[in-house]
Amino acid sequence: MSELSLAEDFPAVDDAQWRALVEKALKGADFEKALVSTTYDGLRIEPLYTRESTGTPLVRALRAEGRDGAWDIRQLHAHPDPAAANSAILEDLEGGVSSVDLQIKAPGQTGLRLTSAQDLARALDGVHLDFAGVWLSPGVEDERAAAALREVWTARGIAADKAVGGFGSDPIGGLARTGDLPRSVAQALDAAARLAAETRDSYPGVTALRVDARPYHDGGASEAQELAALCATTVAYLRALEGDGLTPADALGQMELALAADADLFLTIAKLRAARALLARIAEASGAAEAGSGLRLHVGTSARMMARRDPHVNMLRTTIACAGAALGGTDAITVLPYSWALGRPDRFARRMARNTQIILQEESTLGHVGDPAGGSWHLDALTGDLAAKAWEIFQEIERQGGMVEALAKGAVQAMVRETAEARARDVATAKAELTGVSAFPDLTEAAAEIEPHGLPDELEDPAVTVEPVPLRREAEPFERLRDAGDAHLERTGQRPMVFLANLGSPSDFTVRTTYAQSFFAAGGIEAIASDGLAAPADAAEAFKASGARIACLCSSDAVYGTMAEDVARALGAAGAAHLYLAGRPGDAREAYGSAGVKAFIHKGCDIIETLRAAHDLLGLRPAA
Repeated sequence: MSELSLAEDFPAVDDAQWRALVEKALKGADFEKALVSTTYDGLRIEPLYTRESTGTPLVRALRAEGRDGAWDIRQLHAHPDPAAANSAILEDLEGGVSSVDLQIKAPGQTGLRLTSAQDLARALDGVHLDFAGVWLSPGVEDERAAAALREVWTARGIAADKAVGGFGSDPIGGLARTGDLPRSVAQALDAAARLAAETRDSYPGVTALRVDARPYHDGGASEAQELAALCATTVAYLRALEGDGLTPADALGQMELALAADADLFLTIAKLRAARALLARIAEASGAAEAGSGLRLHVGTSARMMARRDPHVNMLRTTIACAGAALGGTDAITVLPYSWALGRPDRFARRMARNTQIILQEESTLGHVGDPAGGSWHLDALTGDLAAKAWEIFQEIERQGGMVEALAKGAVQAMVRETAEARARDVATAKAELTGVSAFPDLTEAAAEIEPHGLPDELEDPAVTVEPVPLRREAEPFERLRDAGDAHLERTGQRPMVFLANLGSPSDFTVRTTYAQSFFAAGGIEAIASDGLAAPADAAEAFKASGARIACLCSSDAVYGTMAEDVARALGAAGAAHLYLAGRPGDAREAYGSAGVKAFIHKGCDIIETLRAAHDLLGLRPAA
């Protein structure tokens, strides 16, 4: 058979021809502003990629270990009671989970109460430990938790070469997350190195360390910053383990690497592919090139993207994140239950978390293609750009003296904080919309009855203290406003209100009325919309009848030109304490201001500050 070429019947088109057609379609709009976006790392996202616009892919994003195309479905458990934890673990394993991520109660984190190895034994009662892996998230209790898990394996008759899991020691990640350690960094690293040496000699299927870059992601870091933290922490552990006699290849074999996946599908895929490339380069530079391809990567869905309001939308976020993790080539995925930001997940929340993975794995078969993103010019270019930027930041951390020294100086925290502030600005101005929170909020949603996680204990008399990298959930500023609105409802029996003066006909005001309703609802303020108003006196009468104290004008620019000033004066005379106008005022700002309009709401304005000012006007107090 002759080779079939689908493109041969079409004339060749070069970039200049495409650009000419684009400029025609844009009708004078700026190409860069309309079609080019920029990541928080300053990387350009082009509207079109070609073979010539990409370099050679750095590395194929292949999983280190696969089981017939599957990744490890790992569920997080953090219930303090061993019996309750055991019930949930068994249910999840029976429901399709393949391993357990068990968070241990420690200073700075909640989790399973571990007073002795018997607590861990009760939590794992009935678990087939020769089949299901157990991966610990122990915080500063790493040595005690590891000893307890070894004791459980021994008591259950699990041969050392059959044990599967990880002890999760990560003193640097713990220092970043909580800001303190109970002993010096040198002592903590020495203990981690000893644990790694013991594990290498005794448990071939177990890793001692977890190199976790998720604290930086949760604090607001960019993709390249998260990757740079992963690289810098890996190198710090390599040095520590080498000092205890482990070769670089053995040391890398004792590490599980952890990253976060969020709702940006393409950046998640590129980040994981770039991680493989960067770690392979580190392994090669360490004289352990063969170990670079065997590194195990664990991805958890982002905690910072989770919202407490309209929490079922979190299922959409975690589904996209999970798909990105699978397509990016990870070895294990943990999907946070949709209600995680509210408290301890119930049976339904855990079921939905595990079923998200099962559907993507078994029905969508996302794990059956090795590096499905390979060959995508966009993703290959983004992978390369991201890896290059991350390496640049990693080198800067190394110039600071390495990861520990950079944390001690506050350099890493400052870098992450700057990016977090940029993210917060984008959320506040609706450049980044949060469905169910800042976009399409539902004031009538029923309050979820979920048991809270509880407050973690603080470390008493820490030996080391640095500025922590706190979890910065993107929805929190809006949630605080909504909480204040709910508190007002509870105190008074009525929600805080804003009157919407709809001017003209529905075709004039519907778009901006809908926008204003969503805008104020995001702050817990109920919008009372009028019918179409034809005269200032009608607006004043409707405002008085509404019982509201503040008002917002809603209509088209054309109607504003004929009615806005007179209606604003009438509303002011009727007692409106503050007037808003939905839309950009343009050249009429001064005239509208003279008529009594104090603020303008539109995409690009600071929603958070505008709503906070509205709360002050209405006398709303933050919820206790």
